[in-house]
Amino acid sequence: MASNVPLPAQEAAEGTVTGPVAIRNYEPVSPKAMAGTEIDPEVEVRVAIDATGVVTDVEVLAIEPSSEFDDLLRIHVEHALAQWRYAPARDAEDNPTDSSLSWRLKFKSRAVGEEDIVSQDLGPRLQVLIEAGGLTAPAEPLTSRQRAQSLSRAVEAAERYIDRDHRRRRETQRFILITDAAEESTIDVLAGNMESIYEIFHSLFDPHIEPLPENFKTVVYLFRRQASLLSLQTELGSTGFGAGFYRSPGLMAFHQQVQTSEQLLHSMFHEAFHAFSDSHLTPPGKQLPQWVEEGLAEYFANSKIERGHLIPGKISGSKYILFHRRSRQLRGTASWSLKEARTALRNGEAPSVAELLEASRDTFYGLRYQSYYGFSWLLTHFLRHGREEWDTARLFGTMLLYLVQGYSGRDAIEAAFGMDPEELQPEFEQYVRRI
Repeated sequence: MASNVPLPAQEAAEGTVTGPVAIRNYEPVSPKAMAGTEIDPEVEVRVAIDATGVVTDVEVLAIEPSSEFDDLLRIHVEHALAQWRYAPARDAEDNPTDSSLSWRLKFKSRAVGEEDIVSQDLGPRLQVLIEAGGLTAPAEPLTSRQRAQSLSRAVEAAERYIDRDHRRRRETQRFILITDAAEESTIDVLAGNMESIYEIFHSLFDPHIEPLPENFKTVVYLFRRQASLLSLQTELGSTGFGAGFYRSPGLMAFHQQVQTSEQLLHSMFHEAFHAFSDSHLTPPGKQLPQWVEEGLAEYFANSKIERGHLIPGKISGSKYILFHRRSRQLRGTASWSLKEARTALRNGEAPSVAELLEASRDTFYGLRYQSYYGFSWLLTHFLRHGREEWDTARLFGTMLLYLVQGYSGRDAIEAAFGMDPEELQPEFEQYVRRI
């Protein structure tokens, strides 16, 4: 692993007042080939950052002591630092501007056989909040081997509920797909749908957030019978009783006993976003807050599908469909209309933007879960489409970068949109009334 000594020195353009500040910074690891060599090099680097916070150039200035591993170490450092993202430096008029940073990375040799663990250094601000008790320390991430073992156990459980006489399997670029559907063509449709869904996610998120590398393929089960899915959920201890669920790290499962094929497809969008978020957006040991994790899952699940193509943000019909439900007693698909949202606002019964951002897990999934799900979906829709210039400036992607780094929803929105939740509240309410 590497540590920064001393802190980076800023080399911004003349007139720069603040920044840049790293908001997504993967800690470089020493190459496996150096394991057991007891070589602890220091690497001096210089990083150029543009006005959007993207790293445009990484230059390794020196490696001390020099060794036969210099070229390999240089490649590892350049690759890791190129994936960092920053809140850009700003000038006296608060306009983003180009800048650069230089510092030294200290590598510690690792033992032979020691695994890579993708980790992130915490910024000083986050460390202070953790020490003061205002922010939970990130969980220790599982190693690749531990994640693979956990997925293997989930797959073993799923195999107990598949009909062996009708079992079919396909493997694609990103997925391993298994079904016991009666129709032989179902497996091919499932494979095509899942690959198409991930293509949509990559097209929307990759310009904002460098996707994390895939360690293994996501496994997808489509059961013919709902009872099979519910039995698997019970064994795995998973929640949610819709048409499907996602289990970290890498198992999705659905059933075919739904009212319409569109309901199943929309459920796939919902759970596939959870899988994509877990594998590509959030580093190991981190997760998005409930309001944006569920808000984005519902955003995709409720986007309109026209002629086989999803139109992100275009609402499917007049009803918002709730894909996660709290209890087994509920039947059918819960729906919640925009009219109900407007009534809740008018009667003062809707959660405010601040309440959505600050809700605990128990509050979010509690007795008012339908309202929290629904307004999280609306808030996500608002932050994506509320103003044309927000999408042009990629502000939603910037907010996500702050959130996955551990910043609170309030801080992330203020950093990206330049407004606090209370300032956003009136405009958000107007948006809900006219959407």
